[in-house]
Amino acid sequence: MTPGDFDRDAPLVLNVGTGPATVPAEPDEYGTAPLFGEEAPAPGSRPRGRRGRSAPAQERLF
Repeated sequence: MTPGDFDRDAPLVLNVGTGPATVPAEPDEYGTAPLFGEEAPAPGSRPRGRRGRSAPAQERLF
């Protein structure tokens, strides 16, 4: 590349937001199920914790 390949009038800093962005999981226009994204939690659902179970024992490795 040479200096002539660059746009001298372009801003040095882009005016876009930074940080993580939420990608919704939605089917596309053909009805294909989403492969990634954050699904909205179902109303009234919440993660269940383990009750009464202990963590499985692991053998000594070395």
